Amino acid sequence: SSGINAEYGDGLTCVWDMRTSGCQRKLKLDSPVNSVVLHPNQSLLFLGQSNGMVSFWDLRMDKSEEIFHNKGRVGSVQSIAVNNIATQLAAIDNKGMVRVWRVDDLSDIPAPFVQQCHVDRGLKCTFSPDCATLATTGADTTARIWGVTQEGELGAGHVFTCPDQKWVWDAKFSTDSQFLFTGSSDGTVRLWDSLRTDSPKQEYAAHQRAVVSIAFWDREAQTFYHE
Repeated sequence: SSGINAEYGDGLTCVWDMRTSGCQRKLKLDSPVNSVVLHPNQSLLFLGQSNGMVSFWDLRMDKSEEIFHNKGRVGSVQSIAVNNIATQLAAIDNKGMVRVWRVDDLSDIPAPFVQQCHVDRGLKCTFSPDCATLATTGADTTARIWGVTQEGELGAGHVFTCPDQKWVWDAKFSTDSQFLFTGSSDGTVRLWDSLRTDSPKQEYAAHQRAVVSIAFWDREAQTFYHE
């Protein structure tokens, strides 16, 4: 088995062999890598960088190619996500801007759909398991869910927030796409019904500091872990 590690400070991305703790492959880019996501085919990585570049790395061919470069006009990519059927790639930057590409044909990737999704720094984006929606989070104290068309266009957003919520660092859907967990700087994980935005269904306040990452394991008990 292999693991993936992005050395954000020096632009180096490594693929590690978990059995030997050795680095199998390295890719050196010209700016820090803020986000890495594995393609469902297990042989490609998508990477988002602090200079606004988004690229993919073909692990079998050991070559990389740019999908998008900011050329000084957009912000630092904070998070990227690919949907479960590998047809769409999303990226959110530190200006709250979201870009969605069609990536079912990597040899001919069209220009992205672009939308301002948060009024402050964007922090995380993630597709729902049914590929019908995209969740985004930001420093504006909100999580938002957007409908996604087959062409990658975003519909009207639904806002999830409450008075005590601060920066929302992470979000994870349940496997049926009906619920959303969020982690906030107020040390609380919240469970939201994706169809209702009035208030969270449940709050889990187990931390004294910010919850910046959620790892979710969805079974009948709906057990989850957060950091």
